[in-house]
Amino acid sequence: MISHAARAQADVEIRRLNVDDLDLFRDIRAEALQMHPQTFGSPEEDEGGEPMMAAYRRWLDGMILGAFRCGSLMGVAGFYVSPDRRSQHRGNIFTVYVREEGRGKGVGDRLIKELLAHAEARVEQVHLAVLLESTAAIKINTYKRNGFEIYGTDPAAVRIGEATYDKYFMVRKFSR
Repeated sequence: MISHAARAQADVEIRRLNVDDLDLFRDIRAEALQMHPQTFGSPEEDEGGEPMMAAYRRWLDGMILGAFRCGSLMGVAGFYVSPDRRSQHRGNIFTVYVREEGRGKGVGDRLIKELLAHAEARVEQVHLAVLLESTAAIKINTYKRNGFEIYGTDPAAVRIGEATYDKYFMVRKFSR
């Protein structure tokens, strides 16, 4: 017997986003920024307009995966390697977000697994940062299930108004 979560996962297509997906990506980023401003945001998004859209086009030229169900974008996750030659053994996961209807159904887990499969042939280790807050516990557990370990904490890494948020730094090393 197939579980509800397994059936839901089977209905989800994971594929690389490209500039043709710009409007879909902009919409999901707007939702992420609205729902979790402490977690998401970039200087370009703070500025808005063309700087933000130029940043999104640049991001989509890289590796951003999208999770689709019935043609609707349910989640995203990105990966990049620094252009600095001395850091090219390290990759970074960023902008992981799953819409409410995809949460608890393995969508985020599948996105992370796909990024790690892509990264393993390119780098020795993958890094990410996640805020310490009640909703981040789910993400932290997803990352731990996928082999990430916490290696540091950045206290008061983000400030929004009077509230500050700490950040965990996590790493997944590949065995060679």
